[in-house]
Amino acid sequence: MPNDTSPLSAALAQFQAGDLPSAETLCREVLAADAANGEALHLLGVIAHRSNRNEAAVELVKRAIAADGAVASYYNTLGYLLRLQRQYSEAIAALRQAIERQENYADAYNNLGIALAESGELEAAEEAYRDALSHRGEFPEAQNNLGNLLYRMGRVDEALAAYDAATTLRPGYAEAYSNRGDAFVNQGKGDEALEAYGKAVKAAPNWADAWFKLGNTLFQNDQLERALQAFQRNIDLNPNNLRGLTNLGAALEKLGRYEEAAMILRHALVLAPDNAAGLKNLGHVILKLGHAGEGLHLLRRAVELSPDDADAHYTLGNALLRMERLQEALACYARVRELQPDTARAYFAPASVLLMNGQYKEGWAAYESRFDMAAYKSNVNKVHERLWDGGPLNGRRLLIHVEQGFGDTLEFARYVPLVREKAGDGKISMLCEPELSRILETLEGVDAFYQMGSDATITYDVQIPLMSLPHRFGTTLETIPNSTPYVKVPSGTKAKIRRRKDTKLNVAFVWAGRPTHSDDRFRSCAVNWFATLFDVPGVDFYSIQWGPRAGELEPHLTKPNVFSMTDKLTDFAETAAIIDQVDLVIAIDTAVAHLAGALGKPVWTILPFGGEWRWLFRREDTPWYPNMRLFRQRILGDWRPVFQRMKAGLLQLADAGAESGPPAADDAVGQHDSASAPDATREGMAGKPTGTNRKKTRAAARRKARARKKSAKA
Repeated sequence: MPNDTSPLSAALAQFQAGDLPSAETLCREVLAADAANGEALHLLGVIAHRSNRNEAAVELVKRAIAADGAVASYYNTLGYLLRLQRQYSEAIAALRQAIERQENYADAYNNLGIALAESGELEAAEEAYRDALSHRGEFPEAQNNLGNLLYRMGRVDEALAAYDAATTLRPGYAEAYSNRGDAFVNQGKGDEALEAYGKAVKAAPNWADAWFKLGNTLFQNDQLERALQAFQRNIDLNPNNLRGLTNLGAALEKLGRYEEAAMILRHALVLAPDNAAGLKNLGHVILKLGHAGEGLHLLRRAVELSPDDADAHYTLGNALLRMERLQEALACYARVRELQPDTARAYFAPASVLLMNGQYKEGWAAYESRFDMAAYKSNVNKVHERLWDGGPLNGRRLLIHVEQGFGDTLEFARYVPLVREKAGDGKISMLCEPELSRILETLEGVDAFYQMGSDATITYDVQIPLMSLPHRFGTTLETIPNSTPYVKVPSGTKAKIRRRKDTKLNVAFVWAGRPTHSDDRFRSCAVNWFATLFDVPGVDFYSIQWGPRAGELEPHLTKPNVFSMTDKLTDFAETAAIIDQVDLVIAIDTAVAHLAGALGKPVWTILPFGGEWRWLFRREDTPWYPNMRLFRQRILGDWRPVFQRMKAGLLQLADAGAESGPPAADDAVGQHDSASAPDATREGMAGKPTGTNRKKTRAAARRKARARKKSAKA
């Protein structure tokens, strides 16, 4: 080694201080005096490597070896540099030369292990790492590298032990913590992985990749807010990380923050305009924002770039379905089936199109594949087992269990009394939501009811999800069991409205559904739209809105004809009691609309553009509820004409008097929606007169009203 005052010592000091230009200048001064100075050539080669001049670095180190071939560290450095250039054979040879010159050279063994591992010689790499550790017991880097190799070889438990050893030797070893997290992810141990990644980001808070891994694991464990923070930190450190932007967008989407998700994903496409995954993900978010046209273009481009991406075809089908382009949507789903014939969605996706189009035989069959969808949640264990086939029970015990939302339960509960007729002798039990239990207990043909979440033990021989009953009954458009009411207001209800003397029509209304519903932003509306109806003379309005949005009515309660019944709504039985006391229910597509229909009450249901399979395609009536009228948007998000049509209808009702019943939605404004319904179901309420007869009835009602007034004056 040079003495402390030599230029070479000064060069080394400058290098260690990070002043590479000064260190290089001093090295060249040494070489000017001694062109074969191996130490100066070697240090100059290391400086070149640090300055990203790797080819020059290799040549300089080779010159150092030529000057003094006995120095092991020169060969170690050369092997390291050649490995970076993927010249593995030459690198391995150089590192073995280093070990020949210094048998206990742990660093050279470690570098040899890396080169062997990268060249695919895994067993030799393991031997090299273990040799490194035998010569230096406290060598955290070698322990970490050994862990990586063992993980790669599928020996995960041994890898974890190596990572543990590395972090024990160096408690702040971020890379080892991160690698440990990877191993736990491989084992499906999410909590342990989170702990490891958490230690990695704590040890290296500016390491973007560790934040990315932490975010992924949090996302997969449904810790969305924390995942969002991790992804945001990743992007703060590396704004142009395409994977980070994509995953940040996914987290925002899952949190329902669609506008922010779209912003992030759009930026990802600025970096990579033809990134198929980015186009697909943005198309999915844009669809949730209601911009089906824009989503269509994005998704078509994604399909062009990645024609075998089943996800892209599936989401494109969803966009076309939202645009009511049913056959094109069906073609997309058929392509999904070609690409993924073994997945549930390949069979389930067409169900919505077929059912919306009235193709019930094929639609109900496709709908049965929902059991295998990831999002499906059954209320019995092993829903595929002991399924009732629709045949006679012959004394067996059948359990009918609800699924999905309250509206689905209420709509398809109509089948429960029919099961007794179809199944014959046997015990029939029903598992239902606590909120609906009092209503459903009015159904006929059920021997025992159980509430979800109770500790009751339910025994059965066969079981059937409620929404499989249309399939078991072979339901077609012509055979829908639509006799109403099929549920009743149970005894013991307390909710009552305050009828006023001069009121001609009492209307119950609901403007919002479950906020967690995937389409809530479209199907729910602002209460201010209903406020446009409040000035119809002779009509009293009773809000039966529940949940956090009920308070939105507060500014309108100053009107003498507007009342809130929210505090009476302890369950659906009390809601049913209120519905039973009014003349008409107006509701967005939510459980209340189904409850009114099931009770046989006249109901006007408000639907967003794009439709939903149960309401069929562009119809103004529904064969499921004879007393229901459908008021559909013609432009997504535009409620104005919908409420104009309803206001006109309410004005006619109030003018005619409640006795004549509400008119059909189309007659109320003298215009029709796009598709015609069968003549037998065109009435606004079943059994009420239509056309000329309705006009005569209204005129007669007005004459009676005038006669009553004259009599009162007399």
